[in-house]
Amino acid sequence: NMTHSLHRQGKSESLKDDFVLLCTPAKGVNAKGAGKKLKKILRIILEEGPANIGFYGIGSVADGLETEAVIASLDDTSRLRCCFDDRDKLVAAVEKIKKGNFGLSIVISGGISEVQDLARELDLTPHTIHLSCGILGDTDCLPDEPVLELSTMCGHGLISHRLASTIIQKTRAGVLDIEKAVAILRKPCTCGIFNPTRARGILAAQQNIN
Repeated sequence: NMTHSLHRQGKSESLKDDFVLLCTPAKGVNAKGAGKKLKKILRIILEEGPANIGFYGIGSVADGLETEAVIASLDDTSRLRCCFDDRDKLVAAVEKIKKGNFGLSIVISGGISEVQDLARELDLTPHTIHLSCGILGDTDCLPDEPVLELSTMCGHGLISHRLASTIIQKTRAGVLDIEKAVAILRKPCTCGIFNPTRARGILAAQQNIN
């Protein structure tokens, strides 16, 4: 399966503590009874403290979504999408999911070396590895790097370049504080893989630019 979480832009240091975890039942393969398993997996994820979790048409945990109501709504057609801002929390969650032996596909996105180290640590052999080949073509037409760092945290492209650029300009000028800026940015990404912690760091760095 191709994942929408592959194309996050930024230097290695910026991406060091940015991991995405996806869990998707396969229709006609293992979807029957998946709802109960997804409820258990989501509880494991919540125990470890993800940076964000989102659900299409509902919203994200970072915006105050009631998790118990979400857990109750999960069924065999549901998907889990979340991100972590701490490697140890991700390792703990994946280790518990592995022990649960749920039989559902787990996709982890992050820096390739970090993900490979994680897999070795947990004695996991990846079924498939997808790599982003970067951006090809006339890259001079692309927005500035900070804009791309923010906008590409939504793999479906719902955080526009214009929105990210406007937020950066307002935080630089001191018109908008970082917490309000992050709340605005994460709102369009209903699948919940936008990392608020990383966004705070990106915006804080921009405040130091004269």
